[in-house]
Amino acid sequence: MKKVPEKLQGYTNYKSIKTELKRLVYDSIIVADFELGWQAFIVKYDLTTNDWLTTLFDERRRWVPCYLKSQFWAGMSTTQRSEGLNAFFDGFINSGTTLQQFVVQYDNALRQKAEKEFEADFASSNTTAACGSQSLIERQFQLEYSHAKFAEVQNEFRGKINCFVKRVFQDGCLVKYTVKEEWLWEGKKSHRMHDVVLDTMPTNIQCSCMLFEFRGIMCRHNLLTLGQEDIECVPEKYVLRRWSKNVRRRHSLIIAGYNRSNDDPRMQRYKMLCKRFYDLAEVACDSDASSRMLCNELNSIAKGLGVPTKSNPFMLSQHGDIEDNDGQHAGVTNSSIVRSPVHVKRKGRPRTNRLQSTVEKLSKKKKTSAAKNKSQRSSQEPMDVNVPLDSQCTQLTDEASIGPYIPNNGFMSLLTCMEAEIVNSQVATTRLI
Repeated sequence: MKKVPEKLQGYTNYKSIKTELKRLVYDSIIVADFELGWQAFIVKYDLTTNDWLTTLFDERRRWVPCYLKSQFWAGMSTTQRSEGLNAFFDGFINSGTTLQQFVVQYDNALRQKAEKEFEADFASSNTTAACGSQSLIERQFQLEYSHAKFAEVQNEFRGKINCFVKRVFQDGCLVKYTVKEEWLWEGKKSHRMHDVVLDTMPTNIQCSCMLFEFRGIMCRHNLLTLGQEDIECVPEKYVLRRWSKNVRRRHSLIIAGYNRSNDDPRMQRYKMLCKRFYDLAEVACDSDASSRMLCNELNSIAKGLGVPTKSNPFMLSQHGDIEDNDGQHAGVTNSSIVRSPVHVKRKGRPRTNRLQSTVEKLSKKKKTSAAKNKSQRSSQEPMDVNVPLDSQCTQLTDEASIGPYIPNNGFMSLLTCMEAEIVNSQVATTRLI
């Protein structure tokens, strides 16, 4: 969607096309609405010959929200990885940063990120974000979620003001609500209808917007429905542990160069326990019986400490492979063949045909001509014929015995010694002849 100005700005009705395309992409709740609206959009603005829009429609299952709402994405987008990486190094590196400076600045960037994370954790654990209403459900999220995620939940609570219950249909334990949501779009009032299905017995709730399935946050339509049914507490499955302010960050216990609290007793104990576990695992992995015994003992200890465990999550097969509880191999079997990826031609100019500047071409020609002249002079210098053969051999022997400067170590030292031995053998053969 960021490429819309670049690809469609040349059209006369660009503003109308942009507005209609955004409304179609972000306001389509079900797949049928998007596909019908897309066809009408193409015909209305005569965009059948636009190859970019044709490609987008062919790949609609990879980017249109109504196709992806049934999958959990935690609020991430496709461009967030590159954008987050660029923002991560903002203020630390630039195009002139050397490799040595990059290593130092990388540690500084990690240190700053860790410090901000610790500050946010401290604020979530030691301060309280005020509730905007008297709802017990909002207070439940206030006690569980971090400040950043609770702010997103509060935004949904504020959005309840624009939602109204239109119809209610009840069939036993199932209650179906039709919720109308109103908002302003370019100064004009607009609305959208959402269907909320509530099962009162196990308290299961699902909305057609699928915000919880998509981002992990209860939507305003669900919150309105729960309030209509006088439900004061959300089931535990709708309060995700990943947003909890009491979650334990395992990476914070690892000693790293950017961590200033390496002398923390908690980190030292963690390091000592990990070393002990590695020693036990190294001995226990030699036999199946000792591995099972160690797993049982660890499960007992974990149960005593309140850590959730599974009974025998992995078992060893007769061949030594790891199997899960269903008897399926968890790892890669020996029969599977891992092949190299298919070679893909790179975009742009090949590396060997790099464009060269005029100065670089002239300097290269000068070096080539100088090398040729040097080789010609060395080949044209014959041995002095006026000097007797015996004196020439004596001269060669003296040069071989003295020899050039030989380094004490390395490949060049070995090469120089071998050259001296070859010269000595040639001189000895000449004298014998």
